[in-house]
Amino acid sequence: GSSFGVTRVETPDALPAAVAEAFRHDGKVLVEQAVPGFEVGCAVLGAGEALTVGEVDEIELAHGFFDYTEKYTLETARIHMPARLSLAERDRVREAAKTVYRALCCTGFARVDLFYTPDGRIVFNEVNTIPGFTSISMYPKLFEASGIPYPELIDNLIALALEN
Repeated sequence: GSSFGVTRVETPDALPAAVAEAFRHDGKVLVEQAVPGFEVGCAVLGAGEALTVGEVDEIELAHGFFDYTEKYTLETARIHMPARLSLAERDRVREAAKTVYRALCCTGFARVDLFYTPDGRIVFNEVNTIPGFTSISMYPKLFEASGIPYPELIDNLIALALEN
């Protein structure tokens, strides 16, 4: 979690050290190709066809990737909410998030993270099935930005749990 053991590799000769660092944190390692563009995220709530999706955010990086330090200090990164995309493009991101959420049979709540490429493609990155949920965490902020305040979000989650 929180990007521990993650390294961005720029040259092939840096890969062995990056993999060794990853193995210091886990017994499995995932090597991914870099995706050009920027990260966007959506908070999703619900199950099946009845999904609610919050506002879309955008992570603007000055360099590198959104590592542990940047996630918790925002020293050089900025989070834009809403994402600096047109409403139509943000709707495309929300639809992609719902598609991923349903394809993975998610229920309850999750944050779906995607990449938005320079040519407008939306690429799946990951699903955070237990996203931060304090009043200052991104998950509730994304819903608050879409008009659902924290207390109402909690009420909606409780109602969803009681339904299931």
